[in-house]
Amino acid sequence: MNPSIRAFEGQRGRSAGWLTPLLVLIFCGIGLATPSIAAEIRVQIARGPYYIGEAFEIQVVATDFEEEPAPEISVGRYSGISIRLVSVSPSTSTSISIVNGRMTRVHEVTFVYRYELIGTRAGRIRIPEFLVEQAGTSESTQSFQVELSGVPATDLAQVKLELPPGPIFVGQKIPMAIEFGIDRQMQSDLISYQIHVPLFDSPGLRFLELSSPEPPDTHLEIQTEAGLLRLPATSREELIRGRPTLIVRAERIMIAVSSEEIRAEAAKVFVNRGSRFRRDLFNQRRPTSTEKFLATDRPVSIEVAEVPRRGRPASFAGAVGEGFSLEVSADRSVVQLGEPILLSFHLRGDGDLSSAGLPRLDADGLFDPRNFRTPEDSPAGILDQDGKHFDVIVRVLDAGVREIPALAYSWFDAKTRNFETARSRPIALSVGAAQIIGADAVARLSTIDSESAVSSTDDRPSIESKDGVVKSTSLLLTGANLAVERDLARLLQGAGKGPENHMRVFILYAAGLVLLGFAVFDARRRAADPRILRRMRAFKRAERLVERAFEQAEGEGAATLGRALRELLAELPGEAGADFDQLISECDTLRFARGTDDETKSSGMPRLLPTSLRDRTRQLLRLRLDSAPKADSGVSR
Repeated sequence: MNPSIRAFEGQRGRSAGWLTPLLVLIFCGIGLATPSIAAEIRVQIARGPYYIGEAFEIQVVATDFEEEPAPEISVGRYSGISIRLVSVSPSTSTSISIVNGRMTRVHEVTFVYRYELIGTRAGRIRIPEFLVEQAGTSESTQSFQVELSGVPATDLAQVKLELPPGPIFVGQKIPMAIEFGIDRQMQSDLISYQIHVPLFDSPGLRFLELSSPEPPDTHLEIQTEAGLLRLPATSREELIRGRPTLIVRAERIMIAVSSEEIRAEAAKVFVNRGSRFRRDLFNQRRPTSTEKFLATDRPVSIEVAEVPRRGRPASFAGAVGEGFSLEVSADRSVVQLGEPILLSFHLRGDGDLSSAGLPRLDADGLFDPRNFRTPEDSPAGILDQDGKHFDVIVRVLDAGVREIPALAYSWFDAKTRNFETARSRPIALSVGAAQIIGADAVARLSTIDSESAVSSTDDRPSIESKDGVVKSTSLLLTGANLAVERDLARLLQGAGKGPENHMRVFILYAAGLVLLGFAVFDARRRAADPRILRRMRAFKRAERLVERAFEQAEGEGAATLGRALRELLAELPGEAGADFDQLISECDTLRFARGTDDETKSSGMPRLLPTSLRDRTRQLLRLRLDSAPKADSGVSR
């Protein structure tokens, strides 16, 4: 215990009164002191020697930064090496010490960034500087140099890439293989190996796993910029220059994503072999010294070409390969004019399906735009193990259409260098006619409304058309004497001459109110949106036909109800939806159901449409009509 603290405790009982304030002053004065330490970073590197192609570790340690936000680290420019960030390890520690009555609290925050470096050339190489930044605070290290030793070549190990001679085409699936061979005698002394294939890091290529007909019995490990790659592989033994050699083979699919020429450095394998061994406690061989060897392949250069534009069919959509097929199925084969048809496309083929799509559906060899309405843009597909799937909604525009035609799909065969085309099977359709109100009919109706509104010679205040829609004429008062009469006697002439005079006055006032009401009605009608009026008329006409269908027998009523709904959707295509499709589908089912007429004849009473169908139809029409803005007119609901 500190002597000053013991003395202070000995005097507590005799001077407690004045020591309490002193105690407060002491702790306020010396309290807890936290020293301010500046942030710093340093570099720790694994002990050498360092060899070409062999990874070694560098740690960047950043201390006395804040815990939040996490510092950001960046690497300066470098050459002759590859650098990969492996991990980041943050840690915190707190310590408290008391020296001569002074308490010190130290809180340390440390971030450790682990990098893996691999040299690509012999000689002295520069390790770049590392910069750590956090909320305006930045610290950097100094660059330094290390010596990379060369590795002697050997013919007891080999690495080889099997690639086509080229040229290859963008999107073409190219099978490739990598083989690693090692002499059996060297294999018995093998400690480790590192294979580097710069081709796998090329940005212009994409790689897929290849399902080999032979089941894999081992793995081949390859170092890439993204980390360690473990490929399924098969092994075999061959005689090379009269010496038994183990060959490990892995296969992949290579796909070019751009038309730029592919250039990559040669693949390399570094072999670490034990030269001296000893036996441990368990009689296992332990190397006491090692030696390194290097085997290289040839540099890679592959020409990549685009698919020719000359002779490219309109039904080509980027598919490159061979054996493509297109299957098309429809969700219904009995439709009415204008109803949606969901078509499912299933594309298969030996090629890169991820880049293959559907052409424009109105292109040559697909849908005739005079007979079908198709989406403007091609849909995005869903890729799975069985191919690629597309869903498209089309509508029939011509009642004479009898089938979904055989649709063409073209691809480019990279082997024959020709365009090939496959066709789907046609799908039979039964199309029923529906009354479609076109733009010309709407224009004629608008002309009639305008003429009736401009006319001022008709004494009738309104005109009723055949469909019951009221077309009010303009109310113009002409020839009225609007002069102000100032003779009181003349104004009071005839006043109080009996009930007949009062009746005439009442009739005149009533007529004036009626005319005023028609004027307000006419003004509101003129201010209404014609599109809203058209929509309301269509719904009112549909409601009348629907109510008529509810009074008919089940078969006839189903036909009338389905026709009413189809006419409504033909005039208002924007109202189409799953609710209307379900009602129309139920009507078609009841319409073509067998036994309906027999039950009616046997019972003697007509069988009406189901109550649930009637209620849902009324509710849907009322809901759709109420959901849109109302026309501010005098049309009664």
